[in-house]
Amino acid sequence: MDIPAYKKTVLGNGAVLITETMADVRSVAMGIVVGTGSGHEVEQHAGISHFIEHMAFKGTKKRTAFDIASEFDAVGGRMNASTGKELTTYYAVTQDKHMDVAVDVLSDIFLNSVYDEKEMELEKGVIVEEIKMYEDTPDELIHDLFTEVIYHGHPLGRPTIGSEKSVRSITRDDIINYTKELYTPDNTIIALAGNVEHEDALKLIEPAFSAMHGKLPPRKKHAPTLMKAEKLKHKKTEQVHMCLGTDGPSQRSEDRYAFSVLDIILGASMSSRLFQEIREKRGMAYAIYSYNGALKDCGLYVVYAGTSKENFPKVVDLTIAEFNKVKKHGITKAEMERSKEHIKGSLVLGLESTASRMGYLARCLFYYGKIITVDEMFREIDKVSHDDIINVANKYIRDEYLTLTAIGDITQKELPKV
Repeated sequence: MDIPAYKKTVLGNGAVLITETMADVRSVAMGIVVGTGSGHEVEQHAGISHFIEHMAFKGTKKRTAFDIASEFDAVGGRMNASTGKELTTYYAVTQDKHMDVAVDVLSDIFLNSVYDEKEMELEKGVIVEEIKMYEDTPDELIHDLFTEVIYHGHPLGRPTIGSEKSVRSITRDDIINYTKELYTPDNTIIALAGNVEHEDALKLIEPAFSAMHGKLPPRKKHAPTLMKAEKLKHKKTEQVHMCLGTDGPSQRSEDRYAFSVLDIILGASMSSRLFQEIREKRGMAYAIYSYNGALKDCGLYVVYAGTSKENFPKVVDLTIAEFNKVKKHGITKAEMERSKEHIKGSLVLGLESTASRMGYLARCLFYYGKIITVDEMFREIDKVSHDDIINVANKYIRDEYLTLTAIGDITQKELPKV
């Protein structure tokens, strides 16, 4: 299965429009993706990317917050946004016949938000409550703690949501300056997927974004330096929530295909070694999984587990043991075949909707400057060999980067050394 032909146009101001026609559906998904996120923020304004995303829905020069919501409700569509380390996305899904509504409203909130100061103060309160809710969710908070520790001071290590102090300090001028600098046409991808023809989309998109101008200033690459550490955040919880991890390939690394196969075998599936050894055979955890937190120029490999205070050291030891086994002995043929088919199946199933296809188009352009088709990815996965697995395991899962973070009702003395 390959992604059908897509079409791309660079608008006169430098923004990129990319579309994929899916004639057998009745919907259209549209996304405006900007190449900025929390990894591009200065420390005193941490969380500003996420704050701007919130404020976009609070009113424009011609629409109130209620108008924005009601226009989508009136056509049965949905609209939302998300902020990450490197990308901020505004997106909508509507019936194909209401694509004009999606273009009109999304472009309006993206280009013409007023950032009313009274609304800003109200929304700061909402985000502070979101931060507090997050603090009460240790199985989510632990991942930010891990990234903060291993990236030690780099912007990519800071939580996307920011802190109460940094969010409270953001002014309207800060937002205007940030968007003027980074919300530029040459840093923006507009992606549509669904029952839409490229030429029809272009007729709507070009005038809607014609007033957008500016150029992204040069940005130095500043990949974080990893630092081995152990860190405990004491909290009265029933379980110890842990992240144990190390280096990982970036989104653009040629190692990413072999590493994705390794990840499925180690912890990213129900048949994985860690899931079977720690949950199924020993009953030491309900939740245990691994993932590669790949970004444009760097990556992290992380194992998460929630376990009892008594079992916590054993889970750490067992995880490290599995790391060492695969580095030394590799994997079986059956594991290799199962992992490759798992990746292919997940990829195909994950691209069944217009929204997922739209997001895929935008991410491909951002990370690779081109669309990598499903068939191309299949070929790269099929080429992965046993030696490749051992090579990437030894290249990335290295003791000098091995970092452990934990949240739980334990003492510093009870935190294992790794």
